[in-house]
Order: sequence, then C-alpha cells, then structure tokens
Amino acid sequence: MLRYLTPDCVFDSIYEITPEFLLSRGIKGALIDIDGTVASHKIKNPSSELCEYIKTLTNTGIKVIFLSNNKRERVGVFSEQVGIKWVSRATKPLSRGFKKGAEILDLPMNQIAVIGDQIFTDVLGGNRLGALTCQVKSIDIGEFWIGVRYRLESGFIKRGRKKMQEDMKRGN
Repeated sequence: MLRYLTPDCVFDSIYEITPEFLLSRGIKGALIDIDGTVASHKIKNPSSELCEYIKTLTNTGIKVIFLSNNKRERVGVFSEQVGIKWVSRATKPLSRGFKKGAEILDLPMNQIAVIGDQIFTDVLGGNRLGALTCQVKSIDIGEFWIGVRYRLESGFIKRGRKKMQEDMKRGN
C-alpha cells in the first residue's frame, strides 16, 4: 500500500515541472488537478502565468487536460479560459476519471503524468493505474484543514522526495 501512496516526484510548485523533465521520462500527456495545484480553490480565473505554463507544455507536444473532483461549473469555466479539455467530478482516487482523461488524451497511462497536491486522491489514483505521479505543495497550505491533511501526508511526501532524489542520482 505504501507504494500507491508514495509519489514518484515531489515539487514545491507546478512551475518546477518542466517539459524537459516530463519528456525525459517518456511522458506525452498530463492530467492536472486544479484546486490547490494550479490555483487556490478561492480563485475563479487562471493566472496568466498558468496559461503560459500550459502553452509551454502543449508547444512541446505534451497533451494536457484538467482532472478535478470539483463540479462542472468550476472546472469547465476555469479550463475553457486556459483553452484545454477537462474532466469534472472525476471521483479521484477511483479509476473512472483517470481513464476518461487518458481516453481524451488518447494515451496509455504509462505515458501520462498525474500532477496534483493530494496524496489520497491524485497520487493514489495515478499510482494504481501506472502513471508518473507528481505531487506539488498545495497553494492553500495555510488553510487549517489543508494544513492538517498535509501533516497526515508528510511521511509519504518525504518518501517521494527521497525516491525522486535516488532516481535522479541513477540518471532516471
């Protein structure tokens, strides 16, 4: 069970995940969470920085969609402003949303990165299906319940950081 809860990679921000990093690992697509990962749940519109980041990924040939457990109204409006496809009410960590996202990307899971801020949804679901899992520090970490969740996840995050460092030493 530990392997399903340990991310392959850990980053402080999504902006640290470069196209080169993803491509060097055979990644051709990304399923990216919204709330806490690319924007605060309180923010309705994507930042220009996020739009540029997504454009950088797509310009290098990496297909991107947003995959969120949130409602259609939230996910659709946010995603359409960025200009990418999306899956709402994904029921992460269950496989349905991940599989739907992979179908939209038209890629097998082993060529997809799942990028999100939660161990028990994004990482668990992505690992169970064989994706590269990239955990990022939640943008909303200062909120009480997000901070509590983060403390519960901290052991898995530490294991993920160690795993990533060992992989980099081996040249992976």
